[in-house]
Amino acid sequence: MDKWLKSPWFIRIISLLLAILLYASVNLDDGASQSNSILPEGNKEVTTMNNIPLQVYMNDEKYVVEGVPQNVTVTVEGPNTVVTKTITQKNFDVFIDLQELEPGTHTVPIEHRGISNQLSVFVEPEEVEVSLEERSSKAFDVEIDFMNRDKIGDGFEIGDPTVEPEKVEITGSKSEIDKVSLVKAIVDVSEASESISKKDAPVKVYDQQGNELNVFVEPSSVKVSAPIIPPNKEVPLSIQTEGELPEGYSVNSIKANPNKVRVFGSSEQLESIKTIDNMTIDLSTIKADKTLDMDVTVPNKANKVEPSTVQVEVDIEESTTKTFENSKVNVQNLQENQTITFIEPEDQTIDLTLIGTAKELENVNQDQFEAYINVEQFVEGEFSVPIEVNGPAKVKWELSNKEAQVRIE
Repeated sequence: MDKWLKSPWFIRIISLLLAILLYASVNLDDGASQSNSILPEGNKEVTTMNNIPLQVYMNDEKYVVEGVPQNVTVTVEGPNTVVTKTITQKNFDVFIDLQELEPGTHTVPIEHRGISNQLSVFVEPEEVEVSLEERSSKAFDVEIDFMNRDKIGDGFEIGDPTVEPEKVEITGSKSEIDKVSLVKAIVDVSEASESISKKDAPVKVYDQQGNELNVFVEPSSVKVSAPIIPPNKEVPLSIQTEGELPEGYSVNSIKANPNKVRVFGSSEQLESIKTIDNMTIDLSTIKADKTLDMDVTVPNKANKVEPSTVQVEVDIEESTTKTFENSKVNVQNLQENQTITFIEPEDQTIDLTLIGTAKELENVNQDQFEAYINVEQFVEGEFSVPIEVNGPAKVKWELSNKEAQVRIE
């Protein structure tokens, strides 16, 4: 046996046998296929495959292409077993190769690979005209387009929306990028109730005429959030006072910050609300300038107010006075056949002393005040009649005579 292994002829014979076995193994399948070729023509089959994706080979970091159909139609003809395997597995590519082309318009053939050479292959279309342009990218702000606004409740509004991210990167040919006029995230609000939250609002790109552009958008969808605000209106605050400041002091100003609040309710409820005037400060508790945190009272029939709390600044200062001497006391409602004589004050005049802050009294003049008595209830005789005064509401005053003694005849 050792002699055989050392014999060159023995080694040659073994090598030949191994080579024959290897050749037979590799060509077994081809042999089976070849056997089909001797079958009669009746075993041939023609099959058409629609919507076969068309691949594009190109330098997509540098260029973009237009005019490429997404799908093509491929028809194969040949032995039915090979056709069946091809249409079942679809283990082939249909493509155009643009890798060696420069920018411009080109007519290129549609090629294929991975289909058995036992089949005849027909691709529809056979070639396509494409436009190859330099690639361009630019960032754009995203606007929000709310659809079906009319399906939100009557009087409800959409508050300020937020979008994440605020910008998207748009890529395409330079000519297409130059056309971009509007970038919108589309949000349907027909089902919205208290708030809007859309995690994947699609982003659309339009030119100036409103035509959608065929460009790449990254990301292709954004997150949009917005509150839905019920009917509301803004109304002013009117702060009332009660009690008196310590003697010798007057109110310089009372200011609410903010001085207006937003009231929420139905449209009918809001119509009658003009102001909020049921907030009161007790001046007897004010000894110096003070800032108060005050709750805003919700008006009758309203749902809520915002803000619900405001700061009210009370500014006081020492009082000053201003006196108008010899102010005439007028007579109202004296009958035509009656005469009246003033006993006290005899000259039918009084001194009117105003009390307030220097700012309040600075521009006040005597013409703004009228002192008078009303004798409508008096017929004949001597009477004590209260002296009344008409004047600016914010100014306090004192009279040298609170009553007039008069004789009516």
